[in-house]
Amino acid sequence: MNKKIFRAPNIQNALASIKEELGPEAMILSTRKVPKSPKDPYGKTMFEVEAAIPSPEDDKSAPPVLQDVEALKADLAEIKDILSVAGFGSGMPSILCNHFESVGVLASLLRSGVSERLATDLVQKAAADLDKDMDTAMRMKQLKKKVMGLCLDQLRTKDFFTRRNSSGLPQVAAFVGPTGVGKTTTIAKLAAGLSFTRKMKVGLISIDNYRIGAFEQLKAYAGIMGLPCVPAFSRQDLACALDRMKSMDMVLIDTAGHSHYDKKKIDEILELIRNDFQISVHLTLSVTSELINMKEAAHAFSVFNPDTYVFTKTDETKRCGKILDQVANLNLPVSLVTNGQKVPEDLIIPDSHELLKIILKKEPKGD
Repeated sequence: MNKKIFRAPNIQNALASIKEELGPEAMILSTRKVPKSPKDPYGKTMFEVEAAIPSPEDDKSAPPVLQDVEALKADLAEIKDILSVAGFGSGMPSILCNHFESVGVLASLLRSGVSERLATDLVQKAAADLDKDMDTAMRMKQLKKKVMGLCLDQLRTKDFFTRRNSSGLPQVAAFVGPTGVGKTTTIAKLAAGLSFTRKMKVGLISIDNYRIGAFEQLKAYAGIMGLPCVPAFSRQDLACALDRMKSMDMVLIDTAGHSHYDKKKIDEILELIRNDFQISVHLTLSVTSELINMKEAAHAFSVFNPDTYVFTKTDETKRCGKILDQVANLNLPVSLVTNGQKVPEDLIIPDSHELLKIILKKEPKGD
């Protein structure tokens, strides 16, 4: 293995020189920040990067240090990802220069859809606690572990859909959110899971009087599952419907989806299910939405004081990291995640570790 040390004022220039001279197959062996000499007040801080091209005779019988080097080959793709965005964020070049070992984990977070702001914040917090005497490979491993720990610290989950509450009345849960996020399908999946898997008595109520065929769609699902389903388009209707279903363990309410800019229609739903009905509220958001739209929708529907998040359509995007940003913006536990169209299979009631796997696209399928 032919090794060579490249010196440059920043990591990006060093990597460019390595690629130009050694080609794209070159492996990074080590990095080192070289402080300016106290004898040269006009000098600049430099970076040294040791790189090499693997020889044909190199094999898995190489010494342990070189075996660790071989493991770094996979990080070249991540380095390229980071360099491709390094010019767009004001904090990114600084992180790359000061914490080169963060390249891989930063690339992973950004590819998953975590915002640059949150990704850099997580990496900076994790890097601050690293032992500076560790070699690069060990620092990378420890950094990833610390970042994953910080992510888990931000994620809370809650299984909200259990038996009748202590008062002997059914649990009542309403699903609110923008149009098109999949509330009706999510309710059908949950109703099937609770009824067939948990052996609970489940009732369905639709208060969606805006979308054509909304009640018929929910009623069709209910008919297949043999569950009661009634419409309720006023507070009096809702009171009567809840009274009819007082023998149920769980009552699920489907609400009309509206634009998060339509405050008037949101207020109409709020008036219908306000607190004296003792209804838990579950804010349903699609991860196919842009992060800014998710944030604005969550802010608009926060007037309901939601109890949990429900994230849908995780199978339709590779950028589920937006969940991590959204949880940071509005600190709520996550109760449900949907990952497909099948009823009831494509529904997950996750714990925090399962949720992190979904965010990073190491996704388990629903039971």
